[in-house]
Amino acid sequence: MEPSPAKGKLQGRLLVSTALDAKDELEERLERCVGIVTSLINGTSEREANDTLTAHVCKGSQQHEEVCLGLFTLLLTEPAQAQRCYRDLTLVNRDGMNVILIKINQILMEKFLKLQDVCRTQLVWLVRELVKNGVMGADGVLMTLMKQIAGGDISSKNLWLAENVLEILVDQREWVLKSGMLIAMSVYTYLRLIVDHHGTPQLQTLRQKEVDFCIGLLREKFMDCFTIGRDLVRLLQNVARVPEIELLWKDLLHNPQALSPQYTGLIQLLTSRTSRKFLACRLTPDMETKLLFMTSRVRFGQQKRYQDWFQRQYLSTADSQSLRCDLIRYICGVVHPSNEVLSSDILPRWAIIGWLLTTCTSNVAASNAKLALFYDWLFFSPEKDSIMNIEPAILVMHHSMKPHPAITATLLDFMCRIIPHFFPR
Repeated sequence: MEPSPAKGKLQGRLLVSTALDAKDELEERLERCVGIVTSLINGTSEREANDTLTAHVCKGSQQHEEVCLGLFTLLLTEPAQAQRCYRDLTLVNRDGMNVILIKINQILMEKFLKLQDVCRTQLVWLVRELVKNGVMGADGVLMTLMKQIAGGDISSKNLWLAENVLEILVDQREWVLKSGMLIAMSVYTYLRLIVDHHGTPQLQTLRQKEVDFCIGLLREKFMDCFTIGRDLVRLLQNVARVPEIELLWKDLLHNPQALSPQYTGLIQLLTSRTSRKFLACRLTPDMETKLLFMTSRVRFGQQKRYQDWFQRQYLSTADSQSLRCDLIRYICGVVHPSNEVLSSDILPRWAIIGWLLTTCTSNVAASNAKLALFYDWLFFSPEKDSIMNIEPAILVMHHSMKPHPAITATLLDFMCRIIPHFFPR
């Protein structure tokens, strides 16, 4: 049975909360806006309602924002009114839906995990409408929504999100092709998700859709995908046994011109650094916040409870083995602490990576995690790459020598083997 909310505190319609949660400020504000909209249009015909709302938004920017956010909240909480609310929004908004786009991004980044199921479904519906209608800035919102699809998680909610976002991308393909960044980001995301959906018969249909989608964009817009940089090769390598991807893999290696006249071969791709925005896109905002907290606020020696907490939430299932690589690539490529933090007693990056390596329970996960750690070593160029990308690996080996000699030995062994074998040329 669900615990009943504490007396005097009504459960909001937007977020799931417990008796212990303080009333959410954002939710309170949105509910106030709903109150304003309903008081304006209650008991009026559709025509009168439009006139009243239009007259109200013309009074000033505060009134404009209240009406837009009121309609937006009604759309999320009352599915039966969604079509009408969306139509009213398109008629009364005066800023190209900007107020709405900002609010969707805020909810995605800060409140998505707490959203009621109905609101989650409605939010995806709204993003689909914004994309269908070609609203400026809808691509940014779609990329933020994609970031919410967690890696290493095949729970029904997460699969539902992966499938629905893919549907938007496939249905609105012409629109997707207009944005190079969206092309690269969605290929990066879905190549990574194929790994999680591989080997589970029930997910075969979804996986096939993901494969077709990625191959289509890689073949048609290769140079947009090229902007991902060397991590594109790492992702493709993980799924290179899938027949359609195997054909692309062969072209990537032996027939570069088949993909694009500007593509000269694998070395060109391997020597181009992967931007932080791609490494960050495979962590949900919640994972990212917690990792950044650990690397900026937690003292070395006091990290165990935070690591246990993170492990319970994200690393405890068999499927989550694949998430280790995303976390390690993120720590090496995105988390670059200041000199002040480096010289303090804050938990160092190498210690978190050492811990992540010890949580790998399968050989595949362990070797992928090691590759993620040493990946920038293989193609390091002092002109293009940051020393901070390669520092964690050397420090994990250095600091493990006495307490955990086996870790240092396996890492050194991995490095010595991979140098001649990864890409001989």
